[in-house]
Amino acid sequence: MSAPQERRGLLLLEGELVPGCVRFADGRISAVERLEEAPARAPIVAPGLVDLHVHGYAGCEPQEDLAGLARALARVGTTAFLPTLFPDDPARLGRQAGEVWKRSRDLEARGARVLGLHLEGPFVNPERAGGLPRDRLVAPSPAALKALLGPSSAADLGIRQVTLAPELAGSSDLVRELARSGVRVSLGHSQATALEAGRAAELGARGATHLFNAMSGLHHRDETLASFALSEDALVAELIGDLVHVGPAAVKLALRARGARGIALVSDALKGAGTGATSFESHGRRCRIKDGAIWLEDSAPPRLTGAEACQLEAVQRLVRAGVVDVATALTMAAETPARALGLEREHGRLAAGARADLLVLDPESLALAEVWLGGELLPLQARR
Repeated sequence: MSAPQERRGLLLLEGELVPGCVRFADGRISAVERLEEAPARAPIVAPGLVDLHVHGYAGCEPQEDLAGLARALARVGTTAFLPTLFPDDPARLGRQAGEVWKRSRDLEARGARVLGLHLEGPFVNPERAGGLPRDRLVAPSPAALKALLGPSSAADLGIRQVTLAPELAGSSDLVRELARSGVRVSLGHSQATALEAGRAAELGARGATHLFNAMSGLHHRDETLASFALSEDALVAELIGDLVHVGPAAVKLALRARGARGIALVSDALKGAGTGATSFESHGRRCRIKDGAIWLEDSAPPRLTGAEACQLEAVQRLVRAGVVDVATALTMAAETPARALGLEREHGRLAAGARADLLVLDPESLALAEVWLGGELLPLQARR
């Protein structure tokens, strides 16, 4: 039995920062108490962040070094995540998923927790491929899904979320089958109309992948997936918060429309993020880090392909730019993604019974002072 611990400060509770004390022992939060006032320069105490969409960080990718990725993410405040795999031939992608999921079962406790896998494709629209390799995209069909799963179920392979384009012929069968299997279907890399997005939602789709990016934009007559994600509550929309992928006004628009409970802040980071490098190779493609994001060098002009900012860095950018307040940004990065996965009792909230995954932040800079994983203090000196 571990010794009881507590942290006092401004706690993130129900979307607000309030004076309080959180107590935890044996890996779980045992009590949360609101206080009358907080001491001067009280730290911010928040739940660990949950990333629904991250391809890599600190030189690590899921297929190459999942343990290193989990450790690196934890040391920058993301305590649970969905390793996100690039599209590939369905059978090969299924094998990759099975291998990554098997390795996740043996991870040490000092890294971020793997909640399942996110497959970004291959069932997406080539016309909206964005930074995804077009030659590895596949038309949706029951046969393609069967090839991906092989003799296993989605749960056996750890598949928790799949991004697909609902306008493609055959996608409805996949949405229905994946939702029936407990997989969260997220609509993205798509030219879907609002009507097509709505039909997918009726069949069980529950997310929108990186809102505004790799999808048809807003138009006052031609209603799109973006229109549907902003105007209806059926989908929890991812949003990349680095202020490069989505500008400040569009972030404000999304929050005005859906609020912090409808927008999940994701990183969409690649393995070169957090390394200090200016260029790197990912899946056979040269990438360059510049202007606050990651760009493909093999296209003219260079094409935006991913983020260099982890979730906490995105929170810091949004707050520094005056786009959102601290409580809103942290809610988008912790509680909302956990709730999107149905895991809000376990992750993303400071509540009795939840895992004791906590962040302690400087109240002014939002610099990370402490990370607690399952009630254990994590050394922050090294990233790997």
